[in-house]
Amino acid sequence: MPENKHLRFLLRVLYAALGLIGLWLALRFVLPWLLPFLLAFALAAALEPAVRFLKARWKLARSLSSALCVLVLSAALCGLLGLLAWRAWYEAGLLLERLPTLLSGLPALGTRLEDWLYRFTVALPVPLQVLFQNTLEDLLKQGAALPDQLYDWLSGIALKAAATLPNIFLFLFTTLLSTYFISAGRPALLHHLERLVPERWHLRLQDGGMQIRETLINWLKAQGLLMAITFAELTAGFLILQIDLALLLAAVVAIVDALPVFGTGTVLIPWSLLAFLSGDRRLALGLLILYACITLVRNILEPRLVGQQLGLHPLLALMAMYIGFQAFGVAGMILAPLAAVAGKGIWDCIRGRRT
Repeated sequence: MPENKHLRFLLRVLYAALGLIGLWLALRFVLPWLLPFLLAFALAAALEPAVRFLKARWKLARSLSSALCVLVLSAALCGLLGLLAWRAWYEAGLLLERLPTLLSGLPALGTRLEDWLYRFTVALPVPLQVLFQNTLEDLLKQGAALPDQLYDWLSGIALKAAATLPNIFLFLFTTLLSTYFISAGRPALLHHLERLVPERWHLRLQDGGMQIRETLINWLKAQGLLMAITFAELTAGFLILQIDLALLLAAVVAIVDALPVFGTGTVLIPWSLLAFLSGDRRLALGLLILYACITLVRNILEPRLVGQQLGLHPLLALMAMYIGFQAFGVAGMILAPLAAVAGKGIWDCIRGRRT
């Protein structure tokens, strides 16, 4: 290859572009199929200290230690999901109790609105009255159909949620079972992987693995700090709004916010909508304000905290988060900085350079 700086620069840009395209294709089409198993690898690595502790302290077999750790994790996850389901059922019950009262008040509200609009129409110039009356008739027809549309909308949400439950349970079952198998067979799995890799790559892979592990730990620290801040905001907001079980619900919503695909809006926005439909406008408005505050604080702090923990400049972390969000949504926004640092570690490992 000729010693041409411009040519080498263009080749590097081309390699980087091809790598990004390949990464996008992999995340877009391959990740949904492999996500339970990738999560299982991460969970098995996170449970490894506990598995080793049980082996050393109580002299348990590795398979039994792994089984106990996965059972505890499963129980915690089931408790979290059960609490969310209970709260959703409670709010839905309140809505169903108050819905007839709300609907019964719609005719009187429509009559008052119609009288006010009539007085407003009479005050308009004659050419505009016909146009306004036609528009008003269309709006009244849509308003008359609003209860049926609301019922159909709520029924559609319930049906979609019911149809999604089997997929969620299958995903969780596959992830947890894979976590057990990976954790129980971790030594044999690592030994098999070492045999597949050429010996000259062992040192580089160890260095890259250590860097990726350190990156993952720092990323978890950043997410844990963000989750603690979100928990504090939620606790303060729930106490101000006089919500029962404020601490417990704040912890649940904060955990949901830390999940890649979800966020506080997954809980707070439907909750606000249910509260509004139930007639509790104070709670509905308060939950929306709380969601806006949490979103604002997170958008300000997350680039700086993630950048500091992962060794990225805040601007680069913000760019990675924005690109990840545009490409893959909320999950991409959370995982993109981690992928950027992990990719750098893999690149350094391939080049044989310690970082």
